Amino acid sequence: METITLSLRQRKLLNLIQNQTSHVTGKALAKQLGVSPRTIRSDIVEINHALTTCGARISAERSKGYLLECPDLPSFLEQFKTDDLFLTREDRIRYLTFQLCLSDVPLDQYDLEDEMYVSKTTLSNDIATLKRLYMLSDPYIKLNHVDDTWEFEPDESKRRAILNRLFQSDWDYNATGNAYYSYQFLDAEIMDLIMQITARQLYHHHFQIEDANLVTLNLSLAIMYYRMLSGHVLAEVPSPADKDDTISSLCKDIFDSMEEAFSCVFPDQEKDAIYQHLCNSHLLNAEELTFHTITSHFDSLLIEMTDCYLKLIDSMFHIDFSTDEDFYITLIQYLRYLRMPGHILNAQGNANLLRRNLLMESEIAYLIQPIALKYLGYYLDETELLYLALCISGAIEGYWANHPENRIRTVICCHLNLTAIWAIKQKTLGAFGNYLNITALLPVNARSAHNFRNTDLVLTTVKKQITDNPATQVLRISPDMLPEDYIRIQKLVSDTCLKFLFKNQAQSLSSLLPDAYWHENISEASQFSIIESMSDDFIQEGLVSQKFTEDMLRRESTYTYGFQPGALFLYSLVPAKKTQLSVATLRHQILWNSSKIRVIIMACFAPSEEPLLLKLLQEIYVDHDNLDYFRKERTRAELLEFFSKKH
Repeated sequence: METITLSLRQRKLLNLIQNQTSHVTGKALAKQLGVSPRTIRSDIVEINHALTTCGARISAERSKGYLLECPDLPSFLEQFKTDDLFLTREDRIRYLTFQLCLSDVPLDQYDLEDEMYVSKTTLSNDIATLKRLYMLSDPYIKLNHVDDTWEFEPDESKRRAILNRLFQSDWDYNATGNAYYSYQFLDAEIMDLIMQITARQLYHHHFQIEDANLVTLNLSLAIMYYRMLSGHVLAEVPSPADKDDTISSLCKDIFDSMEEAFSCVFPDQEKDAIYQHLCNSHLLNAEELTFHTITSHFDSLLIEMTDCYLKLIDSMFHIDFSTDEDFYITLIQYLRYLRMPGHILNAQGNANLLRRNLLMESEIAYLIQPIALKYLGYYLDETELLYLALCISGAIEGYWANHPENRIRTVICCHLNLTAIWAIKQKTLGAFGNYLNITALLPVNARSAHNFRNTDLVLTTVKKQITDNPATQVLRISPDMLPEDYIRIQKLVSDTCLKFLFKNQAQSLSSLLPDAYWHENISEASQFSIIESMSDDFIQEGLVSQKFTEDMLRRESTYTYGFQPGALFLYSLVPAKKTQLSVATLRHQILWNSSKIRVIIMACFAPSEEPLLLKLLQEIYVDHDNLDYFRKERTRAELLEFFSKKH
C-alpha cells in the first residue's frame, strides 16, 4: 500500500469513519472534530482522492451519512496501525502540543499512545522534542508529568503563544486570503472575517506592520475568540499607563468591529494584549528617519547599542558602515524590533544554504552576540542572526556605492569599432556601475602600449593575451553581452568585492597549514569533544585561555559551524597570542548538523589579524569547495597539496 498524504484532521476523520459499522452523519462528525459540515465534505473529497491508490473510498448517502468501503478492511486497518502510515513525527509533535494547549485535564500517556498509534519510546522521544521547542525556549512553559499523565501549566498567555506558533508555521502566504487552515480549531469563515476587520482598520488608521506580525495579529484574535468561547481568558493585569492615542484608537475600532460581528464583549485584559502586540509591531515612517531625527524616535540605549556594534565591525574587520544613513536606520529599526517581546521573524527557507550564500556577512553579523547579551539580555538565535546577515549584505552593497575609490578598475579591450565598445561600456556600467570604474576603452592592437599596472580587470572580446601583469584579471566576453556574460562578470565582481574585505592579509591557508597542529585518522567523536580536544592544542601552548573553548561551544549550540559538507572550519575571535591552525582528519565521515564531515580545521587569531578569518572562510568554503575530495581519507601531504592549489 502506498503512503497516503493527509492532514492530521483528515486522518482523525478517516479514523472516526473507519471505526463505524454503519453510516455516520456529517453533522455528527463535524461536532466531534469541532468544524463545520462543509469542512467535513471538503475533507472527504481529499481523503477519497488519496485513497484511490489502495482501492478504498468513503461513500456518501443522503440522509444517512458516510461509510468507508474497503475490499480488504482488516489489511487496511493493520497497515493504518502498524506502519505509522498516517502520522509523521512532525505531525505527532504538533498534535501532542495542540492537545496539551487545549486540554483542561492531564493527558493520559497510554491514551496518547493508542490515539497516535505509537509506542511508549516514540512518545517519549516526541515529548523530549516538544520540551526543547517550548520549555527551553520562548514561551518557556512548564510541562508537568505526574502518574503517567502530561499537562501544560495553566498559563493562558503561554498556551496561546504556542497555539499561535503552531498555526503560523502552516500559514501559506501564497494561498487565497493568505491563510492555510490545517487544524480543526480554526474555522475558515471566522478567520476570513477577522482578516477583513484588521485589514480594513489598519488601512483606515494608516497603520503599517510587517506580514509576519499581521499573521500573528489575526491568529491572536481568532485564538482569543475561541478560547473565550470555551471559558479561557487571560489573567487580569494592570492596564498599560500612558497609552499611545493612535494605537489605542486602532485597537478600539478593531474590537468594536469584532464585538459587533461576533455579538460578544471582550474584557480589558484581552484588549490590552492586542494593544501591546500593535505597539511592538508598528513600523515607523521611514520618511521621518534620518541621522538628524534618530534621537526623536529611538532611545539612547538603542542608539548606543547600534553605535557599539558598528564600531566593533570597524575595529575587527576595518569596514566603516557608520556613514551609510540608509543602513544605519534599517539596522537600528531591526535592533528595536528584536528588543520587543514576542517579535516574529518569518522563516527564510534553508538556513544552511543561506549561510553559504552569506559567508562573510554571517561572521560580521555574529559579532553582535556579546552586544546583544549586554543590551537585549540574550544571544540572538540562528533566524535573528541570518536576518542581520541579510542586512549586512545590503550594507556591503551600499559600501561600494558610497566608496567609488574602491571600485574595480576596469579596461574594455574590444576588436569592434568605437560605438560597439561604447555600448559594451554602457551595458556593463548599467549592471555593475556600483562596482566597476571603467578607465579605458582599447582597441586590441593598443594592448601592448597600455600600462595595466593600475588595472584590476580587463573585459576582452578576443582570445589573445592582453597583459602579463599578474595582478590584472582577464575575462573574455562576447561582443553582444549575452546573459552568460553578465553571470560571469557578476561572479567575478562578487568574489573581488568580498576579497576586498581582507585584501591586506598577507597570510593564507596554504602558508599557515604547514605549521599547524595535525591529528590524523582519529576515531569518531561527538561534536563538543572534538572542539574541546582540538582547542587543547592552543591552550597547552598558552595561545588562548579556556574562554576560547567556551566561546566555540556556545556558538555551536546556537549557530552551528556545520552548515556545509566536506571540510569543517572551527574558530573563535577570542584574542590569541598568535594566529594558529589545528587540523584533524577523521577515519570515517561524521554528521555535523546533517553535514558529512571528514576534515576539520580550527583557527585562533591574534588581535590584529581578525580579518584573516574572512580570507580563510573564502579559501576553505569557496576556493576549495570540493565535496568529492573530502569523502575519502586524506593524509597531511595530500591536504597540503590540495589547499596550496587554486580550484
